[in-house]
Amino acid sequence: MEFQSCFDIIGPIMVGPSSSHTAGVVSIGKFIYELVGDYPQEVNIVFYDSFAETYQGHGTDKALLGGLLGMDTDDTRIKHSLEWAKEVGMEYKFEFAESCEYYDHPNTTMVTVKHDDRLVKVGGASLGGGLSKIFMINEKMVDIRLSAGDDFTVLARSYQPRGKVLMEAIG
Repeated sequence: MEFQSCFDIIGPIMVGPSSSHTAGVVSIGKFIYELVGDYPQEVNIVFYDSFAETYQGHGTDKALLGGLLGMDTDDTRIKHSLEWAKEVGMEYKFEFAESCEYYDHPNTTMVTVKHDDRLVKVGGASLGGGLSKIFMINEKMVDIRLSAGDDFTVLARSYQPRGKVLMEAIG
């Protein structure tokens, strides 16, 4: 992954404490929010490696839910996103594992979301400095670079499922 500006190294304006564990993760969640066109009703989040070890202390759980609720990296409501998620009726659960079989990086997550009759599974990794990467959408490997200043609506548009897809419930 190549940095494209000095802001990729410095990191974005963000709710902290960590550009890797919060800002990059908000971007992963925000991409998924744009991919499904709204906040999901059900979410299953698997945190791997470093995320699994430090998710509460670094706010990774709040950051991902904040992104899934459509928040940006500098949105102060991220600190309360667990409550916001419950308030809007989002059901979520966290799981933890040592390593991801799809992508080798210490800051990796797999997020499965249900919105209406759509089920989407997305793999993302937070690379540092607020940068992140989407590496998988619905079992298909992709390479989508995310930075806090990107227009996620445009980035997600070409990956949105065509038509409605029937699904099973999140397990």
